[in-house]
Amino acid sequence: METANQQYHLILADIAMAAAIKTYDRDYEPAAGGAAYHPGSIRDGWLGRTSDGGLRRHVTAMATAGVASLAGMPPERLGSAAAAYGVPLDPDLVSRIAEHFSAKRDAVLTYRR
Repeated sequence: METANQQYHLILADIAMAAAIKTYDRDYEPAAGGAAYHPGSIRDGWLGRTSDGGLRRHVTAMATAGVASLAGMPPERLGSAAAAYGVPLDPDLVSRIAEHFSAKRDAVLTYRR
């Protein structure tokens, strides 16, 4: 079982991968979401089905940058991004994810020795 931190990172990775896949892999057919979705499944599923090394590098590079952007989004934008790329998240989970990453940024900014 993964921690909340791990789950939130996997969810952001899925949203970012879905966006990058939509950009680079026009032949990709997303799997059905809903109850079947679990964090990390979009990323792992696409990587498992894609053997083109160049395409994998392009998508993963774009997705890595996307995760950083998603981690800085307020709940409304994060929820919209998830919905736009087919990652089914309820509003409470979106708020918890956004709060988690906001708290991490605040902790880094206020850290003093």
